[in-house]
Amino acid sequence: MKKVFATGIIYIVLFILLIISVYNIGKELNESAVPSGEVIAATEESSSENKEPEKENEKEDEEKYKESQKEKDKIEDKVVVKGDISKNVTPFNYKTTADKYLLDLCYAGLCEIKDRRCISSNVQNFYNEKRDITTFRITLNEDCENVSGQKITADDVLFNYYLRADSSYTADESITSLPIVGMQEYKYGIKNIKNIRKKISYKLKNPDKKTAALIKKNIIRPVLEEEYKWVCSLYGQEMYDYITEKYPHKKDLFVYFFAYGTDYKTKGKNAKKVINDIIKSYGTNYVKLGKVTGENYKKKAENIALYSIQNNGKKFKYRVKSISGIKKVDNNIIEIDVNGKRKTGFAQRLGSMYIVSMQSWGNEKLFNGVSQFGFKRGRADVILKKESIVGDETGNYAIKEIKDNVYTLEKRNC
Repeated sequence: MKKVFATGIIYIVLFILLIISVYNIGKELNESAVPSGEVIAATEESSSENKEPEKENEKEDEEKYKESQKEKDKIEDKVVVKGDISKNVTPFNYKTTADKYLLDLCYAGLCEIKDRRCISSNVQNFYNEKRDITTFRITLNEDCENVSGQKITADDVLFNYYLRADSSYTADESITSLPIVGMQEYKYGIKNIKNIRKKISYKLKNPDKKTAALIKKNIIRPVLEEEYKWVCSLYGQEMYDYITEKYPHKKDLFVYFFAYGTDYKTKGKNAKKVINDIIKSYGTNYVKLGKVTGENYKKKAENIALYSIQNNGKKFKYRVKSISGIKKVDNNIIEIDVNGKRKTGFAQRLGSMYIVSMQSWGNEKLFNGVSQFGFKRGRADVILKKESIVGDETGNYAIKEIKDNVYTLEKRNC
């Protein structure tokens, strides 16, 4: 009995020691961890590519800036870019890593971003606590121009912002998702956003012919056509032999992935027929497509519905004529108001888009800086159809030659 009791005491002591050690380890880990609030803030205001400098580390920032200047001096005179470059690559339409690398070299940004030319000479930010708004004042380099000698001014910057804020702009949405004051009101065309969002929701649940056709054209078809290319790319890769040997015909593997669970047969049908049949089977169901591809197409579908509402044949009245948070101060200075208190580094997100000249892509006759910004509102899609980027390069490099989808670039003297 004593042995049992002694053994019990020993187990109890060991258990208490174990609890204490686990507690101490947990405490040390907790103290070394970043508070959850700070993690959220970092996610919201930075990216793996663009990190915000802290005010208290101004000396360190200055050193980083000097290093970035040294990197500029190391720019090669000639660069060859090849790989999976899209045939219709533009500053608005890009899909692959090679596309982005090419554009990073050929097109400038508003702020300092790796591999890209910066067209601003100074960026300042001021926080108004009463309004809870941070104003970014961006001064452009007066010598900035594209390869054709066209000056890049505040008007061009406005053109770039308004083009991407238009409801018919179907490319990347990184600018419209930013908390710029008045951005959403301009995009929707009215101040009562809640009301128009209800209309959008209804239109997506009950799409008319025009909306359905736009969803098929801008979401279902291009996504599935790209997925077929991806399926084709699996063949010849040893790591995928286990599945390509099971499905020796590409069209069969495509059906396996994108018509799984159906009784669709490919016998007697060529690849084009199979692709069109699968596209047709999805109809306008972008949600179903998203579940298969792992992507979310809701925002794109909402933009299509908004475009359909604003261009429904009946005269839609745009009650909001401009983005209240973007102002032209003079020919080389713009100010951007952003909701909330923002750090200096947030300017990188404001200036992440590829800067193009209005003269090359838009229509200067349709620009007054008040209610017209270089194109007909609701028709940004016309600009997106343009494909040539030669002659408008605003970045560090100009395109010298394109041969067999290989781009030879030369350093610009600017």
